[in-house]
Amino acid sequence: MKPYCFYAFLLEQGAPKCVSLSYGSRAIILPVPSGSFSMAENYIVSARKYRPDSFQTIVGQGAMVATLRTAVRSGKLSHAYLFCGPRGVGKTTAARVLAKTINCMNLSPEGEACNACESCRAFNEQRSFNIFELDAASNNSVEDIRQLTEQVAMPPALGRYKVYIIDEVHMLSVTAFNAFLKTLEEPPSYAIFILATTEKHKILPTILSRCQIYDFKRITVGDITHHLQYVANSEGIEADEAALGLIAEKADGGMRDALSMFDRIASFAGGHITYEHALESLNVLDYTYFIRTFELLLQGDHRGLLLLLDELLAKGFEGQTILSGLASFVRDLLVAQHPDTLVLLEKPERVQQDYGRIASACTPASLFGALKTLTQADQQYRSASNKRLLLELSFLSLIALFRTDSPLTPAVSATPASVAPTNAPASASTTSVASPAPPVVASSTVQPTPSPQQVVPTPAPIATPKSTEPVKPAPLTMPTASATRRPFGARKRVEEPKQEVEATAETHATTEEDQPFTQEDLQRAWMLFIERELTKEQLICKKILAGDLPSLVTETEAEVALPPGDTNRQIVEEVLPQLLGFLRREVRNQKLSLLLREKTPDEQAEVVLTKEDRFRKLTEINPEVQRLREVLHLRLS
Repeated sequence: MKPYCFYAFLLEQGAPKCVSLSYGSRAIILPVPSGSFSMAENYIVSARKYRPDSFQTIVGQGAMVATLRTAVRSGKLSHAYLFCGPRGVGKTTAARVLAKTINCMNLSPEGEACNACESCRAFNEQRSFNIFELDAASNNSVEDIRQLTEQVAMPPALGRYKVYIIDEVHMLSVTAFNAFLKTLEEPPSYAIFILATTEKHKILPTILSRCQIYDFKRITVGDITHHLQYVANSEGIEADEAALGLIAEKADGGMRDALSMFDRIASFAGGHITYEHALESLNVLDYTYFIRTFELLLQGDHRGLLLLLDELLAKGFEGQTILSGLASFVRDLLVAQHPDTLVLLEKPERVQQDYGRIASACTPASLFGALKTLTQADQQYRSASNKRLLLELSFLSLIALFRTDSPLTPAVSATPASVAPTNAPASASTTSVASPAPPVVASSTVQPTPSPQQVVPTPAPIATPKSTEPVKPAPLTMPTASATRRPFGARKRVEEPKQEVEATAETHATTEEDQPFTQEDLQRAWMLFIERELTKEQLICKKILAGDLPSLVTETEAEVALPPGDTNRQIVEEVLPQLLGFLRREVRNQKLSLLLREKTPDEQAEVVLTKEDRFRKLTEINPEVQRLREVLHLRLS
């Protein structure tokens, strides 16, 4: 036995008036009694039922509506418009209203359609032949655009304009855009194109240059709340202002989303929409949770804070949602602290009072610190291996910002620990530069040791607080400003300031005697400094120092020739204190001084000369060198 097939013909507002029963090749048509489908007969969702049909009913786009209305009244219409903006803000609705208004035969003085002429009635009844809508998301090929351009050639039978509305125009292919270019640039006088898109950046610049662009903004929370109140009153539904405000916040500037959520909550709550109904239906983080969080923070109650976090996680909220919501709440608290910025807080008056109460108990510095902490935690959340632990630590760290007397403050803030590692390298580098000599320990009796690297203090100075102050060692600093500004000429001596000569003498007296050294020892220490102390970023300094090794002039004076130029001099002078200190330690002589001079032209030319040039000079001085090379079959290496 073959199964029966059931078909329902939907006529007149979606109500089936007859059904067809088929068995094999036979079909029987039966009438349907009236009232059988009363539940779905007259219901239309609010997003369609309360869709604006005139300029004055468009919500939240005042500037754009005023511009279009003025253009319609003055008759200064463009041949192509581009409406762009987020979803659900009224782009397609405004396009339909504009198409209806420009074809109205009895336009009002305010630039509104009359809804009484034949053109308006045809539009309202969806039988107008002057308005064509194309969904570019599913009709994005070249053939679809070619069919559209062929229709443009036919003038309107009724009315003045033929309007072509292309929704989601960014979905057209590149070839379809190119096929549409010529028609869009020079259409017939009766053709007007209205393009709508949510992603303007995906449209070709050649298309954008041919259109008047209107940017639709997100609808404010207040405008959405006011419109939802109007819909609720029209439907005979009681709705709390706080509930409608929560819907408006959740919609994020989209009226269509707000109306869809309104219908869902209205079905859930019946005839009365309360704040609790909206909160339960939308499953959003309520501001009351964040107020509880800050009350616990201000009290320093870390146990209650952990329990509240567990409650939020148990309700199914993601950790990143909690962090971002709390960060937004902190921003709102900053806004609520001053009357001038209170207008930026898009909340009902009752909610603003709660925000003001919490904001008055916080300082701007603590709120800024909380924002920084929450932002960092939000960035680290995705890569965290233990996400719950990250959330708990982030919440507990906020206590230190709002309660300085909390027992968690030292452990959570960890300010000394964070500062110590940061400053440690700096202090170490300062000591190595400013104190090349071995440290002098404060004591009443200091005995030199045979080791040059260690100074063993006696136990007395550690226990005696009245020990003498340590003598400052001579800092190896850069030459003074006056010395630096001297011309980089024949010689420049790097020496200690005169005012510290006495201190230097005392330092030497407390250390071991200076050891004699040779030029080879000095040059070996010079190369060790280049290899060990200079980093990869100091490559230029390495090449300059490695170009010429120092040579001894006297027993404690060394000389080095540098390439000419102020840049080379400045690079070497930056590392000069570190260099001199290193050399003194390596050669075990604190009396070592270094002389800097500029290379002579002959010395510079010698550096530039190649091996062949040098050999040629040798042959000019002694021709026998060339003969020796030929006899022994030598080559330059």
